[in-house]
Amino acid sequence: MKYVYIDHELGVDLWESKESLKQSFYTDFYNFIKNNNGESDLKAHNINNAKEFVAFADFYAGGMKDCYAIGFAFHKYFLEARMNGNLQNEPENTFIGWCMKNNKYVDFINFLITFFAWWRNDEGCTCMDPYNYADNFFVGSWAALVDTSKLFYYTAETVHFWQSYRVKYAIDNIPGTFMTPLPQVGLPKIRVAGYEFLGWFNSDSDDAEPSKETDSVAYARLKRHDFYDYWGREEKNIKKVYIENWKKVDPA
Repeated sequence: MKYVYIDHELGVDLWESKESLKQSFYTDFYNFIKNNNGESDLKAHNINNAKEFVAFADFYAGGMKDCYAIGFAFHKYFLEARMNGNLQNEPENTFIGWCMKNNKYVDFINFLITFFAWWRNDEGCTCMDPYNYADNFFVGSWAALVDTSKLFYYTAETVHFWQSYRVKYAIDNIPGTFMTPLPQVGLPKIRVAGYEFLGWFNSDSDDAEPSKETDSVAYARLKRHDFYDYWGREEKNIKKVYIENWKKVDPA
């Protein structure tokens, strides 16, 4: 039986697991660096292939900890740090800009922007009075890459005890990642993080009927129930005191 996900696609906005998303994301990042005059930087860190690059995103890589190594080495390829940065104006010569241009990881990157703000606020990097912009994904390329790597390193069980429940939930529930094995036979109930599974159907039309075991194709319908929108829903209600000479929190 062939399995189709209505309005979704494996490898685009659905992933077999959090680990498969990590492997795909960093492999594409590695290839982006190679294709954008970054081979000397890769060689400087003894990275010769995508597998070694993924390993370099580990918590203790490069003789450092906290995923700092990949941040210091490759943040300039990840994002252009700007006060007025956003997904719409991120240049294509950065990995994030390239992803947006090529419709890659779009939902994941939108999730990242909120996760980053929650993480930074929890760990005390963000100061609201005076406001230092540390919750803004686009202000610091080093911090954005480091905390993306921490997202993949930690689980809800291994993350710091002081992290908020929503951060612990988000770490293990990245929208679009399967929480059950990919279907191989029959019509199993599936769980996809961020979505409600509405069932298998015999077509992708709105009036489709439930699938049967004898169907050659089964269409899964998913309904989104987790939405991450820190800047649209939450940030506007946080009191921030702005001063002209704010302290930049980004070692790079």
